[in-house]
Amino acid sequence: MDNQYVANQNTTFVPSKILKVFPDAQGVDIKPSGRGTSQFIFQFADFLNFINPETLRLRFNLKFAGRGLPKPNPVAGTHSLFRHMRTQSLNSLAVLEEVDEYSSFSGMTYSYSQDDGTIHNRELNEGLSLSNNSAEQLFWAQQNLPSATINTANVPKTVAISLPVHSGLIGENASVLPVASLGGLKLTMETNTLMKSIKLANNSGKGEAKEGTLTAPITAAAWTGNADKLVNLILTQASSVDSGFEVGDKMYYDLAGVDTIVGLVISVSDGAGQTQISVRGDVVAPAGTGPVLAAGIKLYTKATDRFNGWTPTANMVGSGAVASITLANSLAPVKIDYTISDLECIVEQIQPPQSYTNELVKKLNSREGLVMVYKNTTLQKVNLIGLNGVLSASIPNQSQKVYAVNVMPLNSTDTYNGNNLTAVGVDGAQNYQFIVNSTLVPDQRCPLRRMGLTPSYVEQLHLQEVRKSLIASGVFVKNLQNAEKNFIIGRGVGMYGAVSDITKSDLSVRIEYLGATRQKTLNCYVCSARTMVIRPNQVQVIM
Repeated sequence: MDNQYVANQNTTFVPSKILKVFPDAQGVDIKPSGRGTSQFIFQFADFLNFINPETLRLRFNLKFAGRGLPKPNPVAGTHSLFRHMRTQSLNSLAVLEEVDEYSSFSGMTYSYSQDDGTIHNRELNEGLSLSNNSAEQLFWAQQNLPSATINTANVPKTVAISLPVHSGLIGENASVLPVASLGGLKLTMETNTLMKSIKLANNSGKGEAKEGTLTAPITAAAWTGNADKLVNLILTQASSVDSGFEVGDKMYYDLAGVDTIVGLVISVSDGAGQTQISVRGDVVAPAGTGPVLAAGIKLYTKATDRFNGWTPTANMVGSGAVASITLANSLAPVKIDYTISDLECIVEQIQPPQSYTNELVKKLNSREGLVMVYKNTTLQKVNLIGLNGVLSASIPNQSQKVYAVNVMPLNSTDTYNGNNLTAVGVDGAQNYQFIVNSTLVPDQRCPLRRMGLTPSYVEQLHLQEVRKSLIASGVFVKNLQNAEKNFIIGRGVGMYGAVSDITKSDLSVRIEYLGATRQKTLNCYVCSARTMVIRPNQVQVIM
């Protein structure tokens, strides 16, 4: 549909229309990294002339599979599915912008920029699903109501997604882009690993909120002589739909610090305000004996079994043809997965006044060329050596004009904890300082100790530093809540929106830890001014 918008303060109206662009490989489903085609490419031809990046949206259908009600990690929403974003000039393939760990970057941005309005918009358009209530899942149909027995697989729903791109060049805050002058534009997106991108809404993992607690004890004799080796376990959870267990799960209990198998989950149901789970035991019948489970013992699943699937033993399956056992056995090997289909990109094409076009052509053919400046975010990953003490990390940097640096401490090991896109939290951090141009900044150590207490307390100086660094990075800060969970360390190195040249000196951060328990990798996002000089048949990018 054709429309118009105000192009400048002189109220000059510019005709525009919405166009639809398809990926290079049309009709190809996109999968998580390691599970199939994990990359897609859009090419914006030079005949598009000018596009308005504020309107650019990736549109696709998203469908999940597997147990645990998987969904995009709500920290970054559907952006969590993507690991890497890159834009290039189509004719020269010059890299204009490249954001690695795109999901973590998006999570950092959203954590501090969202309010009730933006959350609602993300729920409507971006597939954001915050609730862990099984009956309120966007990507899954509601299971049987309480009091009914759940002995079937969850049913996935296909959800339509409309997603902006977090980019300084083609993002929501970017300027009009002369695609023709670039010889066309190429956008490449790569998907993330499942561990990084997925949150399990229904998770009974060890130590999780939905970890089961056994009400009535189970003796060894309960398993003996039972031809089907089925034992009903009564848990304290009041609702089966939120028990954390699903048909096809492998159930464990802790025996002297060892994750020990109970068996295969066959069904889940309600009874007298508590949850009843039928388990096919990993025992030999009829002469065998099963595990002794005391009242109050914790029962749980493992995320790895859901992500990778598992195969029940012959003891769990047996030789009988009981329908519920057969179904549970068939569901156990199912891996968590998702499919992106019907992928397309919509963007607004605009037609500036002829005077604007003439001036652009004049600059393009001049000695200086057509110059465009935009914000670019580059990731530098640094491993912290040691757990406690004053730990220093040098941050490699090649940018001449830096706005800010934002440091996110993450777990060094890539294991599922349902929150892999955000920092590990304060975890014993006491204070920090940056070194910029051989100078310690701020001039006093920024305290963090009170943020790590229970309950957490505000460290005002830290919040001020984070707010300044994010604003300098182009983030409209609306929310400083839960800063201890969405923990980052930031420094705006330029004053009042200006930049600082730090290429000739080391950029580093010093963090003092006391009582830290987790080894960390620092995701250091350096926001800088990148200059693009466009001449006929030539695109030069100055970092």
